[in-house]
Amino acid sequence: MQLELRNINKVYPNGTVASRDISFIAETGELVVLVGPSGCGKSTVLRMIAGLEEVSSGEILLGGEPIQNLSPAKRDIGMVFQNYALYPHLTVEQNIAFPLVIKKIKKSIIKAKVAEVAETLSISSLLGKKPKEISGGERQRVALGRAIVREPRLFLFDEPLSNLDAKLRVQMRTEIINLQRSLGITAIYVTHDQTEAMTMGTRIIVLKSGVVQQNDVPSIVYREPNNIFTAGFIGSPAMNFFEGSFLREKDLFFLESGEGAKLQMPNDDIILYIAKELKHITIGIRPENIETSTEMPTSETYLEEEIVNVEFLGNESLVFFKTAGKIKTVRTTNTILFSRGEKVYFNFNTSKMIFFDRTGNLIK
Repeated sequence: MQLELRNINKVYPNGTVASRDISFIAETGELVVLVGPSGCGKSTVLRMIAGLEEVSSGEILLGGEPIQNLSPAKRDIGMVFQNYALYPHLTVEQNIAFPLVIKKIKKSIIKAKVAEVAETLSISSLLGKKPKEISGGERQRVALGRAIVREPRLFLFDEPLSNLDAKLRVQMRTEIINLQRSLGITAIYVTHDQTEAMTMGTRIIVLKSGVVQQNDVPSIVYREPNNIFTAGFIGSPAMNFFEGSFLREKDLFFLESGEGAKLQMPNDDIILYIAKELKHITIGIRPENIETSTEMPTSETYLEEEIVNVEFLGNESLVFFKTAGKIKTVRTTNTILFSRGEKVYFNFNTSKMIFFDRTGNLIK
């Protein structure tokens, strides 16, 4: 079932703007992730879709029909919350069955549907237990089961994995993805965790202060972020930024920061354009696109700096260095063991650099 938001705005009585001109389409069977920092308006958007928040202006269409004026019960939407919202006095079976009981479905049909959903979620053995008797991951499955049993037209997930430990979050991410795809139900998933967004979404919508910053597939959002905010928010560790002005010395170009750091740049068309037209620029480069070496690189774009910290992560390490007074991060699988205080060369893969103008927007 297709979901479409057209110019959705949410303004509270005190004048606070929670959502500004939000527009996007979630096609049938898509899992679209709304991601952004706390307070960016992502949960407000979800609650407006569910009918738990009133829309100030704009339209919400489900299957081509406007639903913004319908009560939550009439929207035929299944929602899974961060806190699971299970009834503690009811068994797992009764919790899953609750939406059908409210609809006064026949008991025999309810029992069959609950059994089918429990089998799908591998919680058949838990049906007789109360929520306090099962684990967090199992409670999450029960909450999913309660949403699924209604056979809704749309799934809404409001940070459903934030209360789980890291290992269980990874497992539940996979289970939710597989379940959503097997059912073929359109889903909107809200999270502040950019790793969840990258791994789960068929598309990502990045929000900041109630405004959409980018709406695209994960690979494009990662490789070609629209602006500095998206570039810095998506990716872990975050993208490195180098800000300054271009200098030309004979046939060579340099980026010189306000603190005096100097980085030689490649002699290509985009650098020629920037040096001629823009002067002031911000360069972005991912941590995995900087190589660390004890030997001077043969390429022209590198810095020689002192390592300020190293984090060993098993199959890779994060190496931190400071330039122009700011910490930068390198992700490396280099088998050489680097040490804090060691002075080494940081060689930049210039083909992976991206450039932002003075307003913070991507230069294409």
